[in-house]
Amino acid sequence: MDILIAEDDNSARSLLSTYLKRWGHHVIEVADGEQAWQYLQHHPVHFVISDWLMPRVDGLELCRLIRAANFQHYTYIILLTAKNGKDEIIHGMESGADDFVTKPFNASELNARIRAGERIINLEKKLEDRNSRLSAANAIIRKDLEAAAELQKSLLPDATASLNGLTFQSLFLPCTYVAGDIFNFFQLDDRHIGFYLLDVAGHGIPAAMLSVTLSKMLATNVLDLNGFKNGNEYETLLSPARRVGELNKQFHSNDDSMRHFTMLYGMVDTQRNTVKVTQAGHPPPIVMNARVVAPLPTNGGFPVGLLPEMDYEEMEFDFNPGDRLIVYSDGVTECRNPKDEQYSLKRLIRRLQGLKNRPLPDVLNRLKFSLNSWRGRPDFDDDISVLAIERADIK
Repeated sequence: MDILIAEDDNSARSLLSTYLKRWGHHVIEVADGEQAWQYLQHHPVHFVISDWLMPRVDGLELCRLIRAANFQHYTYIILLTAKNGKDEIIHGMESGADDFVTKPFNASELNARIRAGERIINLEKKLEDRNSRLSAANAIIRKDLEAAAELQKSLLPDATASLNGLTFQSLFLPCTYVAGDIFNFFQLDDRHIGFYLLDVAGHGIPAAMLSVTLSKMLATNVLDLNGFKNGNEYETLLSPARRVGELNKQFHSNDDSMRHFTMLYGMVDTQRNTVKVTQAGHPPPIVMNARVVAPLPTNGGFPVGLLPEMDYEEMEFDFNPGDRLIVYSDGVTECRNPKDEQYSLKRLIRRLQGLKNRPLPDVLNRLKFSLNSWRGRPDFDDDISVLAIERADIK
């Protein structure tokens, strides 16, 4: 081990060096604390033995300089001193010394104290090695999470898109790399557009994996193989209530995994200018038009995967040119400010009321700014997702 000796007495320094070399250490000798400090700034020495009383920079000042330097490694310091009073020892330890040896020193005692210090240094090196490996592992995990986040985002629609006379605008602010929220819209047939927004219970990778699985499932199996008559028309699409009910059957479990989620699933009929929605434990969607900005009067329903054989209800309402529908996760209304107050549905409606005459992209950009301002910090406790739909205004 490399040991730096700072001792202004030549004979004492020579004797100390002789013992250290005999015990197998590599020794660096300097005549005072100033020389020691100059050497330590350019060489990573882990062990220092210093006299207390020296010219220019004494042992106490050297201790303070070393502790204030914030070196990447720990430097163990033993002070050589003729002082053995309790107050002097306290003063020395407050300055940063780790141990003391009384002059004239006993060789066996000094060797034992050096070995004790060496054990501490070795422990520090082991901890540093483990931290280095942990940092490397964390870097790999972070890279994998970033890749997973990109994959999840690739499953989301473009922030601004149009489909069959409908304009879609979305906002996505995950609270971690990956999110339990996911949403999308898709063409069901020549007149129907399906859409959903779901929020898996929990956060992180398990919630994100389930949300990705659900997104794949919701993109398929949209046909009602039995079909039924609805007036003069023959329905071949699963209704929102049937679609959510099928998911509930698939995901209900009696174990403790609690793989449940809330969702809102809807279907726009672009010929009849109507929307059907089913709410499964999800916040009520908000209708915006020239007359009103208000949540749908729904009963909320039960989350998917909690209770078996659930019958889900659906609501149908007019969706005329110029109307808008705002679907969102509870991360919006439950977003908390520094005073631990929730953003709330009331505040969301009031904010949207003031934006009802703005273009749809502007509505979501201003809502994002409002949520960030309310939060007062860059991170969120829960995922924030908004899917806004606008029926083209025919002029």
